[in-house]
Amino acid sequence: MYRFVVNFLEPVACLVYLLALLLNFIRNKGPFSLALSGYYLVASVLLTMGCLGVGHTDNNIWVYDSVALLTAVSIGAYFYNLLQARSKKITVLLLIAAYVAYAIVRNFTLQGPRLFDSLGYAMVSASVTVYVFMYFHHVLNNVTDTSIFREFNFWLSSGYLLYFLGSSIIFISYYYFTKKYLVTQSHSDAELLTALWGLHNVLLFVGALSLLTGSLWVTYRRKSR
Repeated sequence: MYRFVVNFLEPVACLVYLLALLLNFIRNKGPFSLALSGYYLVASVLLTMGCLGVGHTDNNIWVYDSVALLTAVSIGAYFYNLLQARSKKITVLLLIAAYVAYAIVRNFTLQGPRLFDSLGYAMVSASVTVYVFMYFHHVLNNVTDTSIFREFNFWLSSGYLLYFLGSSIIFISYYYFTKKYLVTQSHSDAELLTALWGLHNVLLFVGALSLLTGSLWVTYRRKSR
């Protein structure tokens, strides 16, 4: 079970996100839910490839770099279309552009072995957290009679906040612990890295499960009216 959590729970969580988004698309026919579904489909395939290369850093690190770029652009685009205020849209565009610029510069200037990109993932995590808080600010400024628990985007944003904010410490520290392990080659450092990524996968899965639960709840409440 522990091995499954560490190695395979991540792509499974992406498939759960995919299922929840497809349910929302079927219910609302929203093109942006479909686009985000495409992101999770591609991410699940890439991460499965990464899982099959576990333990071979040079072979699978490109997967995580690719997923980070896809995450920054896809989730950013979703919130760009979700948020209404011009200032919020500009903020989203600036954060996407900042990450893309960073990724390009890093790709062409990085020397030596490629390790987990702590800074890049921290940037993505911080950006999505900002998007979520901007969405909550929008909701608070536009209160309606409809329960917020019937809003798909509330569940999506809550799941993102749990995952990205909760994983930020893991993202920030993972590069440091990887470098330390490469020097010491100790079993305890290897176990720490494994446990950290396992915790990351659990947070991702819980976020996905909360979205799926919320999506099913929204569907049930609408049918019961």
